[in-house]
Amino acid sequence: MKKSLIAVMLVAVGYCQTVSVADVAHHKEAMDTAQDLTYDLKDALDAKSSEKAAEPAEKLIKLGEQEEEYWKKAKLDEIAALARQNLTLTQQLAAEAKGRQFDLAASDYDKLQASCRACHDLHPEKRVKVGH
Repeated sequence: MKKSLIAVMLVAVGYCQTVSVADVAHHKEAMDTAQDLTYDLKDALDAKSSEKAAEPAEKLIKLGEQEEEYWKKAKLDEIAALARQNLTLTQQLAAEAKGRQFDLAASDYDKLQASCRACHDLHPEKRVKVGH
């Protein structure tokens, strides 16, 4: 009986998982960094430099992966789906810049900016349940 109760409690804790104050702070910092990286990426695309685009694009990909996980942990599936969309666009954009397909990369950059704005307009940060 005692083992069953512990198992149920562990499942419940996992199901009710919320993000921590540290998670929220890290997420905000990551989003600030992402904004700076998008400016660097835009400059590189405008300069038609695949070399200059590589670093910010790769960093944005890593942040995009973290972003999706954050929203999954926060149990906001629709926001996690938007994060996945942003990640996919960033991956495409990185490949296009690397392949010197700057017109396609610029188009995907615009789509990425629109997708980011759409997510921000939903204010998902206001729906995050923060644990102690």
